[in-house]
Amino acid sequence: MRILIIGCRGMLGSDLAQAFVGEELTLWDREEIDVTDSAQVAERIGALKPGVIINATGYTDVDGAEENRAAAFKLNAEAVSYLVQAAGLCDASFVHFSTEYVFDGSSQAGYDEAALPSPLSVYGESKAAGERHVIEYTQGYLVRTSWLYGRAPQRGKPRGMNFIDTVLKLAHEQPEVRVVNDQYGKPTATKDLAHAVVRLISSELAPGAYHLVNEGVASWYDLAKEAFRLNGITTPLVPISSAEYPTQARRPKYAVLLNTRFPKLRPWQEALHDYLS
Repeated sequence: MRILIIGCRGMLGSDLAQAFVGEELTLWDREEIDVTDSAQVAERIGALKPGVIINATGYTDVDGAEENRAAAFKLNAEAVSYLVQAAGLCDASFVHFSTEYVFDGSSQAGYDEAALPSPLSVYGESKAAGERHVIEYTQGYLVRTSWLYGRAPQRGKPRGMNFIDTVLKLAHEQPEVRVVNDQYGKPTATKDLAHAVVRLISSELAPGAYHLVNEGVASWYDLAKEAFRLNGITTPLVPISSAEYPTQARRPKYAVLLNTRFPKLRPWQEALHDYLS
């Protein structure tokens, strides 16, 4: 079966390309296809005729989306509709990634796969809009995940670095590092996510929504503290509130994704240890 990965040079896409090695792979990124061009998407994917399309593209600048609403919706929603249409013409399975930012974070019980989106930000709204196209497609796999980190740079992010690499860099540049301690999620390694997607595609699990995350809940401060411990860093780490670190976009406080439909991934602490080893 021919598998097409779009967004292959991004942080997640790079690990997906590695995880699917040995398959009949086609790897595209923005240099090979403009997913916001409906005619190009239909023509190029129609000619390739893949059996599986994995969309690892997306507008990921959460704060930038507040001032660039059209750009966020173009990539996170409109482009998804074009890809779903192309998948339908090829009778292909379609895998798409979304985020905990589609929820408002007000539920202390967390959010399972059937929870209804209630985004707080333009970014979250654009991702929720894209989700609808996937859910409506009979062969659509909607994979929500959270707090991703991986070895490849984050294309489209202003700093191009994931949170862990950023705080470790700051620890060597500043006398102290201040990190938000009242937002909670499930930190997830892109490597673990990619291998979970391989298992999802090769299984007989029905299309629909899946929450693929490393297990265990943490705050950003908890994550930074563990990264410092594993690296032997003694730079003071100071917990602060979200109010002390204002951002353009509102973030959910407790957007914890509950995985109830897929075998549990390993704890985030183990994944982080491997990442930093």
